[in-house]
Amino acid sequence: MRAVISFFILSLMLSSCGNSGEQEIIVVPKNFKGYIIIIFNQKSGMSIKYEGKKRVYEIPPNGILKTQFAGNYGWREFAEYYYEKIIPENKLSSYAEIKKVPTDTIVGFMGATGTVKKSTESEERLEFIEFYIGTKSDIEQAQKQAAKLDIVKITE
Repeated sequence: MRAVISFFILSLMLSSCGNSGEQEIIVVPKNFKGYIIIIFNQKSGMSIKYEGKKRVYEIPPNGILKTQFAGNYGWREFAEYYYEKIIPENKLSSYAEIKKVPTDTIVGFMGATGTVKKSTESEERLEFIEFYIGTKSDIEQAQKQAAKLDIVKITE
């Protein structure tokens, strides 16, 4: 009986600790390189789409996607990146540390999540996430470009 109670308590503790987000698939146009900015909670944004239980973000050529999805918080694996279609031969490798990104191979790279205030008069915030596609030098250049973007202006 004691073992059953201990198991129940341990199971309860582990399940409450594991706040997990949804897995993500990012589909970019053929030969795309650069930054990807996904802005959440946009009423007129891309409709919610899933492949199985994974969110699908279909990125336009400019790299900026406004989506109706809410922000995606919690623990999850690296996003999956594909050129044009979700098929094995179009899949790119995923990285989260810039020092590990190859210099001569195009990959998907996890950037950062963030929020910005819509205006100084409001407490309303815009939620977004950044990803990158390219070689190491492409990604480093795209990070500099993305840092100059005004997320609020993008949504207007």
